[in-house]
Order: sequence, then C-alpha cells, then structure tokens
Amino acid sequence: MSFPLDRLAMQLDWNLLLTFMVIVQERSITAAANRLNVSQPSVSAALRRLEERLDQRLVERGGGQAFRVTRAGEAVYREVLEIYGGVVRLNDLTADGGRALSGTVVVHRSSHLEMDDITPVLEDFRRQHPDVTLSIRSTPCHEVAQALQQRASSVGFCTRVDPTIQRLRAKPLRSQEFGVYCGPEHPLFRQKDIDLAVLAASDVVGYEEDRMAGALSALTVWRVRHGIGDRVIAAATGIVDLSELIESGTAIGCMARGHAIRYGARLWQVPVPVPPPLVDVFSLVDAERHMTPVETALLTHLEAAGLATLPRPRSL
Repeated sequence: MSFPLDRLAMQLDWNLLLTFMVIVQERSITAAANRLNVSQPSVSAALRRLEERLDQRLVERGGGQAFRVTRAGEAVYREVLEIYGGVVRLNDLTADGGRALSGTVVVHRSSHLEMDDITPVLEDFRRQHPDVTLSIRSTPCHEVAQALQQRASSVGFCTRVDPTIQRLRAKPLRSQEFGVYCGPEHPLFRQKDIDLAVLAASDVVGYEEDRMAGALSALTVWRVRHGIGDRVIAAATGIVDLSELIESGTAIGCMARGHAIRYGARLWQVPVPVPPPLVDVFSLVDAERHMTPVETALLTHLEAAGLATLPRPRSL
C-alpha cells in the first residue's frame, strides 16, 4: 500500500525545494533567478509546480515590488532548511559509520574580521581530532548569517547581528581595535606630528561594508564624528585588496591592527589624536538545529574558550 506522503517523498523534485528556499531568502523571483543563474520564467515555473504539488499557496505575488510569504510558505521554508542542512551534512553523519570523530566542519567568518583570537582555538581543536577537516570560508558579513540559516555552516564569526533572525544565537566576543593607515604616497606617511587639515581632506578607501548601513558602520560613524577623511574613492571586499589600495595609493583607510601588521608591509598607522575605533565581534550559532557529533565537539571546544554558546536541545 502506498500512502500519499510516501508518493510525495518519492516524486517531489528536490530542485523545486531548493528554488523555493532561494526565493524566500532573496525576497524576489528576479533576485533568486540571478543567484541560481537561471531564467526568471524558470524560477516562476518551479514555484508554481511546487505550489501545485503541495496544493498550497506559498507566496503572494502582488503588483510592483509586493512579495509576501504565506503562513504555509513559512512552514515549508523551515522544513526545506532542515532538508538542505541534512544534505550538506551527510558526509559527516556517515563518516566511519559514526564510530570516530571525523568529517568536515564549516566555519564562516566575515572577510574583514581579524581572527587572531579565534584561529588558535580552531587549530587546537584540529590537533585534538586529526581526522576532522576544518573548512573556513570568508564572506561578506550578511552571508555568515545566511550560511547558518541554510544549515551550510556550523558556526559563524561576524561584526553585525540581525536581531530579526531569532533562531541565531549571538555571543559577544572581544571588540576589535581598528586603526587609520596610509601608504608611502600619502603626505602623512612616517609623520608623527600630523597636520589635521591634511587628515581631514584625505581621500578614503575602505571595505564595501564600511558604510552607514553596513556591517562596519561603526568605522564610518567614527570617521565622520572626528572629521577624519573626506570622500570614499574605492571599496574592497577583502583585507588583501584593501591593504593594496592603501599601500599603492594616496588615500587613508581603516583596518584591524592585526591585519595591518600581517598584510601591510608598507603601511603606516596614522597617529590620530582620538581614541581608536572599536568594532563589535560576535559568534553565531543556529540555536534550533540538530548538531552532528563533530559539530557538537567543535562548539563544546569553542564554548570552553569563551568563543561560542552551544545550541539548546530541540523539543520533540
């Protein structure tokens, strides 16, 4: 005898669920098509087929920019996230038949984040468990939370937390001190007594997230408050590109002091006459997901070092 639920499990195309997950995350058919690298009609057709298969309206499409996920759509989205995470973690769940702590754990970190306090703890965990592979991925800050929502990451480290994502548990870590740096072509290079007018009139290069609404908005607010720098002329996604922009150009830029020491061979820290900017740092964990044994071990290790909080057990 074949039950309707059995037929659904046997016949439902996984790609329909994947497409729906991306639609909800992007809040747009067009944006979902761009992310999936397919045509907009293909995404619309996939959504329509999924709704027909489930006999539920999942998204309300109105005129203009109107887009709303229905209550049924929200329930389906939560289940799709669980399925997606399970698929991503299949290798870990089956490694060595569950007898040994092995597999891959994925750590997402903001690309502008300096990890000197975190990397040694991760490396200590890897030494204790040599069959475990660490996959550390640098992304824009908002993609750290996105990876956790998609069950594609075990833990994340970032500089901004979206309070509307209630399932993500954030633990504040030690704030990072940033400095103002310039290269050999800037008039303040190697100057200990600086001309404040030159500092105020200097062009600025920064991260793409260094803007009023970005994950590094604290840097923008700090510069404006203290009259440091003028117009922003370039933005980078990662620390290497930013250090090269500062070293080879005539602009100033803010970066974490640890990054400047490591990547900026020719950088000079401008001795600004105000306290340095501080950027908040957080670890993120999905508080509702089921953890594999290797993920639990990693988070236990990070918790012991004060770098994360284990998720609460899910109620059945």
